[in-house]
Amino acid sequence: WLKFLARGFCPLFRCPVAAMSASAEDLIQQAEDFKQQGNDAFKEGNYKRALGNYHKVFCYVNGLQVPGEKSEVSGYADMMGGKSNQVPAEKVEDIKRLKQSTHLNMAACYLKTDAFQKCVDSCTKALSVGELPKALFRRGQAQLELRNLDEAKADLERARELDPTDPAIGQQLKRLEQAYAQHKAKEKKTFAKMFDQMRKEPDAGADDCQAAMAATAATAATAATA
Repeated sequence: WLKFLARGFCPLFRCPVAAMSASAEDLIQQAEDFKQQGNDAFKEGNYKRALGNYHKVFCYVNGLQVPGEKSEVSGYADMMGGKSNQVPAEKVEDIKRLKQSTHLNMAACYLKTDAFQKCVDSCTKALSVGELPKALFRRGQAQLELRNLDEAKADLERARELDPTDPAIGQQLKRLEQAYAQHKAKEKKTFAKMFDQMRKEPDAGADDCQAAMAATAATAATAATA
């Protein structure tokens, strides 16, 4: 701890020590600046640098105390002999939107770099602030790539309900239909192969038949997430 503090870094909240003593207004402004830098890097196609800047957003907003909430931030400030940065009431919604949009932008980076599970996690964090069609859409895309078809279907259909005019959602739903069709074709082929094997081996006992049926059912149940 002392080594990190000597370097000006708080290991508990993974943020500069200076961020623990700056005013709430300064922290919010710094966080917004890092988000803009992340947006610029994303437009340039530098997703690694964009993610680095988006992470820095949380280095600053994690040091803020939302009115009515007791968190590790205030406890750490008390331990250090200071006081936590209380977010002005008129800025509470701004902080929530900043966190949500930053999680959403991180999800876009993860989609671009094929880090699909991280995309799902970032979208889930964004959705914890409030329902957003874009977050549902991106999470649905990631779930589709992970072959979590039922989860993708739930997200994409809800996104379409909230934003029925977005053509990109319709395109992903068509991809989802194709994925379901491929899954059913694979399932059908698996069953056909099993019954063909049974036909060629008429002396197989009932126990062998039941075991084969059970194994095929288990394979079909997990095929969508393979």
